[in-house]
Amino acid sequence: MRFKLAASALATAAVIAIAVPTLSGAQAPGPRDLTIRLKLLNGHEVKHGKGAKAAPGDQLVVRQAAFDTNGTRIGSAYFECTNIGRKAPAERAWLQCMQTYTFADGQIVTAGVFRFVDADKLNVAVVGGSGAYAGVSGSLTAGAPVEGYDSVDVLHLEG
Repeated sequence: MRFKLAASALATAAVIAIAVPTLSGAQAPGPRDLTIRLKLLNGHEVKHGKGAKAAPGDQLVVRQAAFDTNGTRIGSAYFECTNIGRKAPAERAWLQCMQTYTFADGQIVTAGVFRFVDADKLNVAVVGGSGAYAGVSGSLTAGAPVEGYDSVDVLHLEG
């Protein structure tokens, strides 16, 4: 009797494991790109060194408004960068950055090292997400400039 109950339970579990994702649509979406146009709201520089150049440890903290390609406000983006290289003009400093995009249905986080003078070569990791973006990975690259926006980010998402 126990064997029949265990076998029945296993068979039921197998059917549920196959049927629930199919019925609920709970399958991971395929690769997709999310283009985000950004406008600067405010920023602050935290200086540890003296002078106009970015010293090791100097930080840049920025808040931006995020828009879709139709110009509709879809959320915000926040980034914090720390100079991890030697003292240099800010645009030439090696920066380790983390950026969080916040949307109504969740968040996406990116992280990596780059220099502003090399922004056209930007390619950093999407390290995770929450809500509708839970389990996401991929990369962040710079998009083509669009008039009226300070920058354009393209999130190449997997999962």
